[in-house]
Amino acid sequence: MAELQRKQIEQLMGRDHGSLVRRIDVDMTSPRVCRGFLVGTCPHDLFVGTKQDLGECPNLHLQKHKMEYEYRTKRLGERFPEIEYDYYKQLAQCVSDLDRNIHNAQLRLQHTPEEKEKIARVTKELDDLDVEIGLMVQELEFLIAKNQSCKVIEYSIELDKKCQQREKLSQQARKITENVGQTSQQKLQVCDGCGAYLSRLDNDRRLADHFVGKIHMGYLEVRRNFKETQQKCKTVRDLKPVVSF
Repeated sequence: MAELQRKQIEQLMGRDHGSLVRRIDVDMTSPRVCRGFLVGTCPHDLFVGTKQDLGECPNLHLQKHKMEYEYRTKRLGERFPEIEYDYYKQLAQCVSDLDRNIHNAQLRLQHTPEEKEKIARVTKELDDLDVEIGLMVQELEFLIAKNQSCKVIEYSIELDKKCQQREKLSQQARKITENVGQTSQQKLQVCDGCGAYLSRLDNDRRLADHFVGKIHMGYLEVRRNFKETQQKCKTVRDLKPVVSF
């Protein structure tokens, strides 16, 4: 009966139909099969429905491939170093991108727009005062050379006032520089796990919700998988840096 059905299908579809089906059936080791799905967890599956959603994975996620990989590695003891290394490189890129985002988030906390404006304003005022003081010193030297004692006294008093003004402004500039970033840092901090901004004013419940959230837990899994895969690959080859941060 089965043979009769096969012949009927061949008559309808042509004799190449069977070979067409075989060509479509992708082997587990094909580059079209997602390495992350085979070996561990594909990063595209970790953040579905969140603001970090990576979209659909461009490679195949077929359960039969994962079952075959697990059977051949766990039951038969086979190794697939190229597949594991491809997965390592994918995870290395994810970890590198994450570390870069965390670094940039920390930098953004160092200088708020208001603080930058304060620094620029004080710096300009100091530069202007330095120019004025420099010109007054030259004028004072000229008056001293001309023996104009009355004007020398007047200029000396005015120059002393300018120097005192500059000292106060210099102290103000140092204070701004020392305190820069403290306002924002007192309120916000960057999560070392996922790079999200956390408010120091949040209660324990909100912080706990973050640490068990899908994004935070997803990035922790990425780092854990990265370390595990890195150790596996080291037993096969010397790893070269994939992406340096």
